[in-house]
Amino acid sequence: MILSFDRKKEQKQLDAEQLHKAYKQLFSGEAGKVILEDLASISGMYRTNFVQGNSRHTSFLEGQRSLFLYICSHIEEKQINNIEGDI
Repeated sequence: MILSFDRKKEQKQLDAEQLHKAYKQLFSGEAGKVILEDLASISGMYRTNFVQGNSRHTSFLEGQRSLFLYICSHIEEKQINNIEGDI
C-alpha cells in the first residue's frame, strides 16, 4: 500500500517546530480529543501489553502503544490530561 497526498516531491520535510505545531493543531478541539481517546484505547494505554509466551505479539502491542506515545509527545500536556480512559 502506498499513501499519496499529492505533495510535491521538491517540497522539503517539515522541521521539528512545524511538525510539532501541525500535531497540536490536528489534535486540538473536540474532534481531536475524540480521536486521541480512541487511539489511547486501541493502542493499549489502558491495559497490559504483555502476552505470556508470545514475545512477538507483545512486541506488536508495544509498537501500537509506542506510536500513541509518539503522538502525545507532539501535543500539549493539557490535551493529554483531558483524555478519559478505562484504567
